Amino acid sequence: MFRSKDRDACERLLEKYYCGYKFHDALYRDLIYKHIQPGHRILDAGCGRYMKYCKELSGMAQVVGIDLESVLETHNEYFPFGVRGDLSHLPFPSDYFDLVISRSVVEHLEDPSAVFREFARVLRPGGKILIVTPNKYDYVSLVAAITPYRLHRFLVSRLFQVPADDAFPTLYRANTRSALRKAFRSARLVEVELQMVNHYPAYLMFSPVLFRLGILYERMTSLAALSFLRGLILSVFQKPVQTAASGSQAQPAKTAVAV
Repeated sequence: MFRSKDRDACERLLEKYYCGYKFHDALYRDLIYKHIQPGHRILDAGCGRYMKYCKELSGMAQVVGIDLESVLETHNEYFPFGVRGDLSHLPFPSDYFDLVISRSVVEHLEDPSAVFREFARVLRPGGKILIVTPNKYDYVSLVAAITPYRLHRFLVSRLFQVPADDAFPTLYRANTRSALRKAFRSARLVEVELQMVNHYPAYLMFSPVLFRLGILYERMTSLAALSFLRGLILSVFQKPVQTAASGSQAQPAKTAVAV
């Protein structure tokens, strides 16, 4: 298992079958740049110790990252700033941020609705939340859900060549379309866009045989009828704008909802 020649074979299959494809990181980045404007205040919720998106976006926006990591890669002398804290108790004023971004975080939340209410509180009216998170019904999520945490840490570190403490326990409490929508509605946030997207078989890069089966699965779930089995959920939700005259909430137009 994890032989270099097997990984090399999978790399060749990846190049053969997925050359030119955009996967969730690229799609998520496109989504961020679609909604970001110069000077925006952005919160990266669950930024990770390396603050990847914070650093990338800091050239055009005022970016703050928050995470439970004890050490964040920032000197906090200029943007991006990094704060250690709990997403369900954000240490920021209300109506402050223009965007909240959160990548691969929702699956770890004990109380997603409480976190989304905090996102709504710190967003200005009309502000948006951009989320990408694994689908609970994807085969990777199903295996992760039944795998002991220590084994999960070991496998992730070996497969992706990252430190074992980069793998965190997964709960999947808002990781279906219906559960995510319900949690956001409870925070009085409005859906703008939600789509199910596929990914190449990244977790099967140790076996050319399993990688080929993963390709077959990905091709099958590209069918609309099987979209609920796709690997990831990519979504945008918005804090409604309250009109001054009537006090009513103006609802944003829903731009796209993929099945």
